[in-house]
Amino acid sequence: MKSSMQFISILFFLILLVVGPGVMKMVEGQPQMCEAESINFTGFCEKWRTCKRVCMSEGFPDGKCKGTFHRKCYCIKSCAM
Repeated sequence: MKSSMQFISILFFLILLVVGPGVMKMVEGQPQMCEAESINFTGFCEKWRTCKRVCMSEGFPDGKCKGTFHRKCYCIKSCAM
């Protein structure tokens, strides 16, 4: 019983070594997203469309409301590396 568990553990480890690098490359290819609090948005952020419109006027492609009690508008763009 102990030898079969060892064999399964070693097999699992070898599969991770073979498959792991391919999975990591797919994740690395995704662009990272950066966010910054909107400068021009005023008031309580409750509608993401309004936030997005303000962010687009600031040069960002997207925006979203964040926070639980004091919701603010955050502008989102792809990070430059």
